[in-house]
Amino acid sequence: MNRTVSLRNYRSNDLDQCRGLWRQLVEWHRKIYSDASIGGEEPELFFDKHLAKVGANQIWVAVTVDGVVGFTGLEIENEEAKIEPVIVSETYRGRGIGRMLVEKAVDEARKEGVKFINVMPVARNEDAIRFFYEMGFRNLGQVQLFMDFPKKKWKSGLELYGLKFDF
Repeated sequence: MNRTVSLRNYRSNDLDQCRGLWRQLVEWHRKIYSDASIGGEEPELFFDKHLAKVGANQIWVAVTVDGVVGFTGLEIENEEAKIEPVIVSETYRGRGIGRMLVEKAVDEARKEGVKFINVMPVARNEDAIRFFYEMGFRNLGQVQLFMDFPKKKWKSGLELYGLKFDF
């Protein structure tokens, strides 16, 4: 297998492969949260909404001889940017592709003159949190707290400011 990876802007003919990658991300979230309902019946269609929101010029894909194996997007609003999402095909993880995608988004944000750039991995995605931490995302800017009315099963064990949280 050729390990050469290149990055380029999203093209309309990447749609099906990006939808497939989005589905992989949702499947991962379903697994780590033990909740098959996450994302609904056709989660890959959320990629279309993301594409409409950020625009093709703010989405970069990682391409190999196998096609699109990863992508990321950059949402810019005023002087702030958010990298959302970073997805790499399970087959290609651990090869530096996620790093390449994040570095591309960070470089583009700098070119656009943003002052802050953030990422928002889900609380149970420990690998993603560690990855972003290693990439330099070490400032905690916001914490999202919520109540769960269906009372699903949560993990315990996170602590912040002496307060215990489920995640």
